[in-house]
Amino acid sequence: MIVEIWSDVVCPFCYIGKRRFERAMQQFPYRDQVKLIWRSYQLDPFAVTHPDKTPLQMMVEEKGLPSNRINDYIGYINE
Repeated sequence: MIVEIWSDVVCPFCYIGKRRFERAMQQFPYRDQVKLIWRSYQLDPFAVTHPDKTPLQMMVEEKGLPSNRINDYIGYINE
C-alpha cells in the first residue's frame, strides 16, 4: 500500500497530524507493507517573515487574537 501525505512543514497542525499518523502506524499490523511518501507544500506562499518578532507577537498582530489564547494553542501543540 502506498500512502502519500502532503504537508506544510512549518504548520503546527500539520505537525500534529504527522505525529498522530506515526502513532497510528506503530499500531497498524501491516505497517511493514506501507510505503510512505511525504510531499511538501506551502499553505500560505505569500506569508511574510518578521525575524525581529516572536511567533507570539506575529500571531497577536496578524490574527488579532489575545496572547493568552495563542499560548493555549501553543500548549496544545506542544502536547
